[in-house]
Amino acid sequence: MRYIQVIIAAAIWGGSYPFTKYLVTEVSPETVVTLRAVIGALLLTLVTGSKLRLSDFRFGHIWKIFIMSVLGVSAQQYVQAYALTYTSAGHAGWLIVTIPIIIAAAMAGLGERIGLPRIIAFMLGAVGALLVVFSNAAGTAAAPAPAIKADLIFLTSCLAWTGYVILTKKWLTFWPQTKVTAVTMIVAMFTMLVVWSLSGKAGELAAISAKGWVCAGYLGVLSSALAYTFWNNSVETLGPVTSSYFIYIQPFFTVLSAYLFIGEPPAAGAFAGGLLIMAGVYFVNLNKNSVTGGGFIGRFLTRLCGNV
Repeated sequence: MRYIQVIIAAAIWGGSYPFTKYLVTEVSPETVVTLRAVIGALLLTLVTGSKLRLSDFRFGHIWKIFIMSVLGVSAQQYVQAYALTYTSAGHAGWLIVTIPIIIAAAMAGLGERIGLPRIIAFMLGAVGALLVVFSNAAGTAAAPAPAIKADLIFLTSCLAWTGYVILTKKWLTFWPQTKVTAVTMIVAMFTMLVVWSLSGKAGELAAISAKGWVCAGYLGVLSSALAYTFWNNSVETLGPVTSSYFIYIQPFFTVLSAYLFIGEPPAAGAFAGGLLIMAGVYFVNLNKNSVTGGGFIGRFLTRLCGNV
């Protein structure tokens, strides 16, 4: 049962990209992110409500929570939804795995020691990402040039998540991760509701088809609430390091669900690039004594659920 929950969480997050890609064919990225934040925040509040206090939202915390919420939820999910308008879900599934390598690079830039495994990881990750970006954009309605641009835009969401991870390591470390997740999602809900209302996108709700509402339900109920809960349960029972390894199966669920749900064929070039990226993540994990090694990768991946 312990392993079933973590596998389900990884599978749900892997499937989020095809569902997002379909939903942005009916409504704007703003509406996608708002629906996901509202549904996810309400459900997470029900799950963790007893742990939340009004004092959690005092000024000393709220400005930090706001920045983390923008980086980890609002901006990151908006960029991903926008990019998926032009690129394939499969590309998104492979590119998201670059996050551990990007975090390792960021920590190296902040003064952490760069060992040989990390140098190899940077090289494999860079080559792998380039293969994904410049492979044929199978399953997209756009020409290759816009799809390549969308892949590069998608990578900026990985940078946003890197900022979120680094900040969670410095801020609110006295809170359990379940509470950080719920509070950042609640702030994202109010932020996106304001942006969504002012942008005049509320009328888009009438344009959502039954299939579109299924997608919204998947993203809000499963990806932003159930998967969070299952993942946190797994971290508590299996530990963060053991749980982290199951994230590596996420892209395979993305490719499978994209084929089954939206008929997107897998691209050989993207698959090859994705394997190189995952090899790079393996070498990042070899630096067990560094901040990006076993323990930190495990702690960081407990927060990975905010990328999908």
